[in-house]
Amino acid sequence: MTRIGRRPIDLDGDRVVALVLRLSGPAILGISAHSLQMLVNAWFVADLGASAIATIAIAYPVTLLVAALGYGAGIAAASLISRALGLGDRGLVDEAASLGFWLSLPAGFMLSAVILADTPAWLGLLGADPTLAAAAAPYTALATVGTALMLVMIVGGFVVRAQGHAALSGAVMVGSFGLNIVLDWLFIRVVGLGTAGAGWAAVGSQAAGALVYLVHFAAARGPDRVRFRMPWGGRIRSDLLGQTLWLSLPVTGSSLLAAFAMALFVEAAAPYGDAVVAAQGLALRLAMVAALPLLGMMAGAQAVFGHASGAGRHDRLHRALGFVVAASLVYGVVVGAAMLAFAGPLASLFAHDPATALEGARALAAFAVAFVPIGLQLVAATLFQAIGAPRRAAAVSLAAQGLALIPPLLILPRFLGYDGVLASRVAAEFVADALGLALLMAWLRAGAGTGRTSGTAAVERREAVQVAAAHEPAHQRA
Repeated sequence: MTRIGRRPIDLDGDRVVALVLRLSGPAILGISAHSLQMLVNAWFVADLGASAIATIAIAYPVTLLVAALGYGAGIAAASLISRALGLGDRGLVDEAASLGFWLSLPAGFMLSAVILADTPAWLGLLGADPTLAAAAAPYTALATVGTALMLVMIVGGFVVRAQGHAALSGAVMVGSFGLNIVLDWLFIRVVGLGTAGAGWAAVGSQAAGALVYLVHFAAARGPDRVRFRMPWGGRIRSDLLGQTLWLSLPVTGSSLLAAFAMALFVEAAAPYGDAVVAAQGLALRLAMVAALPLLGMMAGAQAVFGHASGAGRHDRLHRALGFVVAASLVYGVVVGAAMLAFAGPLASLFAHDPATALEGARALAAFAVAFVPIGLQLVAATLFQAIGAPRRAAAVSLAAQGLALIPPLLILPRFLGYDGVLASRVAAEFVADALGLALLMAWLRAGAGTGRTSGTAAVERREAVQVAAAHEPAHQRA
């Protein structure tokens, strides 16, 4: 159990809305620090010209390939941990946390090494022409190293949030991204390293965040302690690997698909010039920054969803779901309207040449329209991951991250030019939102989780974790 303010969090007894807010608050604060870091980074890079902005945009799909491993393993571990805590199975908590790191770190480090061996070739595969690939390679290589280090932060954050330690996760994110801002200023402005300076800033800040989590897990005692287990010698139950993989594959697959879709997006814009590629990358970054507080809310809500599901408290699960859906839609309307109204000034703030600013405003206005209902897809994916329904989570995530984008992206630009590129993104978001809403409504109509039950933290395909009936959570302090 962790403390926020003076009173410990009680995942069983606290009022649902207050609990979601208390768990989401630190995550939103930490992710908002990430938002600020991304905006400051874009502001520093803007001074370097459109080619530098395009460099950051083209590097993103490469680093996403590495980060995908952490998000998949982390969300799977968090889903199992939160439900295991609801059912009081401390052994499962240790095993799930261990698997989260074992599934992400070795694979992430190996993939990073492969990317570093020939970074320009990877950029070429993802849509960059030889000139842009050569220019973007130094930053991309450094950003890849930073992302590999960030895997510790990603998985560690999911583990501690599932335990109820949202404040720790938020503090690490604020500290790491705050350090990134300082290092951006130092390496870009003072030392004059250009985009490579942004890469070195990422390496330094992510290494610091990873170190904090390593120290935390080494020093934790009592109910906060995670006893890490090796994946051999019977120290992790044999069926848990399959369950973890089944939970992680939708997230990892959707992130990998997002990297491919992003590459297609860049490739579709490339014929219209570097200014358009830079503007598109800028608008996507601003839209992503706007979405980060929503992701913070989902991070807090996942622990509530999973714990309530594991404990059989479906009344609490439904109350949490209703609040999160309403809050995310209100946020989408307010922020989407603000992005649409201020698209021009926002683009001009982060793009100093007129052509990039004009195209950035145009792209941001389109993305603002698609932003309004984005909470539907985020809530649906979070809920289904938290309760152990990866097929439904996969349907929403894969649609949002690429499957709904690829068909219109291959068709619309042929008829509408660059307008078709932007329209493809809007169409894909609305399809994912509609699918998320449809699956949520079908789940509710089926009466999923009515009443209070106990027994298993079920995963689809009958890959259930057999545990005792719910009792006083092992993570609760006296």
